[in-house]
Amino acid sequence: MTQKTYRYFGFKTATAFFVGGLFAALFVLSSFRAQKMTDDMWKMLGISKQSGDEKIQNSFMYGYLYYYGVKNAKNLAINDRAAVAKDLLTYTKAFVSSPAFKKQYDDMRKSSKPQEPVLKPLRSIEQIQKEEIAKTEKSIKDIEKSMKEMPQFAKSMEPVLEMQKKNLKDYQDPKNSYFAAIAQGEKYDQENQLRNHKERMAEWTKNMPENVNSFIAERLQKMLDATKDIDYNAQLMEKYGKKRFVNPKYEGKNQEWKQGFRAGKEVTEPARAYAQQWLNELKAK
Repeated sequence: MTQKTYRYFGFKTATAFFVGGLFAALFVLSSFRAQKMTDDMWKMLGISKQSGDEKIQNSFMYGYLYYYGVKNAKNLAINDRAAVAKDLLTYTKAFVSSPAFKKQYDDMRKSSKPQEPVLKPLRSIEQIQKEEIAKTEKSIKDIEKSMKEMPQFAKSMEPVLEMQKKNLKDYQDPKNSYFAAIAQGEKYDQENQLRNHKERMAEWTKNMPENVNSFIAERLQKMLDATKDIDYNAQLMEKYGKKRFVNPKYEGKNQEWKQGFRAGKEVTEPARAYAQQWLNELKAK
């Protein structure tokens, strides 16, 4: 692989390989010789171990890659990708299986739970009519008081007063359908709030299962689905200053598929195999 090609398959375009960040910095770390995930390795990347842990945690938790601050990534040579990818996956598996990650997930799950709507008691038609009559009567008294206190404006307030008196007469009509419409509107509004809350709860339950292992399994399955059937022999061409696939149908592939292609078969396929094995273990529990 040429230096130019390596730059194209560089850190920013290739590291967001796994949906949810399982392979955070995978392509960057694939440039290391096989070695354990030590403090020295993080130093070689130009970040602390704590920062590296945070990037993996945030990436996996929130569904996209946090790679900011990895300042030395572009300066590393390419060697032993498969071995290093396995080391990183082993490290990531241990990390997201830890009590600390579980607590972080539980906290995020609780904080993202949709709040129940605050529902006002539904009013009867009679209650609405009584309240509207009371409000209108008060409005009439307030206008009449203002007309007495500010006689210079009395003439201009007469149309408003007459309108309110007409409204009062209409509201006192037992056959007035206006109040039934208000009651129906309030009922529809409450039903809509309850329906929306039910939908949000269903989505929350699906996306944030109570068991963290179910959450991890869902991330693994998304990764496997998104990166299947990658054509590693696909040809690229430069167009408008960017590398693009010669085959137009590949341009329509999801971002993870493209990033898996860019990371290369020697990284992607072992990663997929590792993810599948991990998923099988979770399903067996």
